[in-house]
Amino acid sequence: MDRRTFLTLSGIGAAGLTLPNTRLIAAEQLLTPNDAVRSRRLSDTALSTAKAVGASYCDVRLGHYLRQFVITSEGQVENVVNAESSGVRVLADGAWGLRPPTR
Repeated sequence: MDRRTFLTLSGIGAAGLTLPNTRLIAAEQLLTPNDAVRSRRLSDTALSTAKAVGASYCDVRLGHYLRQFVITSEGQVENVVNAESSGVRVLADGAWGLRPPTR
């Protein structure tokens, strides 16, 4: 193995050490759609709360993002990460209030 290949593989391995440790999931779970009922409740709660405190504008953004970090060891996949995020924007008394998407 030459120096360039060694450094490349070492860099990939070092980057893999910084990834979060998560539980293993089945491939079918990757295809599961976003939980619409829970998302709807979250949206309704944010909108009704903003309205109750006098906001003149509010929107809720929900997203389901699939991010995959795949780490293998001896032919076994060790990490797969799923993430969901939401963000809220509110306009009240001429001032914006923001809650950016979370991870």
